[in-house]
Amino acid sequence: MNKLWIETANLCRHYKRGTSTVKAVDGVDLQIYQSEYLAIVGSSGSGKSTILNMLAGLDTPSDGTVHVDGTNLFKMSRKEIASYRADKIGMVFQSFNLIPHHTALYNVEMALFFDDTPKDERIAKATAMLESLGLGERLDHKPSDLSGGEQQRVAVARALVKNPTVLFADEPTGNLDQENTNQIAKLLKDLNKKGITIVIVTHDLPFAKENADRIIRMDYGKIVEVIKNGGSNGSA
Repeated sequence: MNKLWIETANLCRHYKRGTSTVKAVDGVDLQIYQSEYLAIVGSSGSGKSTILNMLAGLDTPSDGTVHVDGTNLFKMSRKEIASYRADKIGMVFQSFNLIPHHTALYNVEMALFFDDTPKDERIAKATAMLESLGLGERLDHKPSDLSGGEQQRVAVARALVKNPTVLFADEPTGNLDQENTNQIAKLLKDLNKKGITIVIVTHDLPFAKENADRIIRMDYGKIVEVIKNGGSNGSA
């Protein structure tokens, strides 16, 4: 068993909607191990993206804890959480979140703006990362000149150029056709084989079963099933 990297205990995210309380995440206990490929699966509103945002330090729990390598994430200072996001994790989103008026190279280079990396080194690292993902001939292209699959690969390159420990991906194939979905699926599996921990959120259970080591299925903010290696491993 690889080292335990992220662990949650009684993780909750509740918020008010009028006079009602919405329990987006409701008492989740979760363990994520180094070099694991974990898929969090559920329908819209099941809480899966909310969990991902808390694991990434982008949202604050109402209750419970998130420990990263033994340290309580939400006992850290704002500066320490920002450092965690900058140094330890990469984020990939369904909507790509690329800057439309800048090139693919600049979109990747910008991930290194805040860690004092010299400009020449930023450009070299961004170029090498894009080339490694088959985008060497697209460096000067803006997002509007790229296909959906190419835009998602630029987004992956931006997440990876920092050399993160964990890659969080929120519905990374949700806006892609089948061919591009297959390309991104292969890319994620290849990255995982190199030792990067992958945590993916998806509504697509067949995709998760085909690609992930372990699947957490959620409904109404709770874990309702754990599936490992294509077979049910019991209810949580």
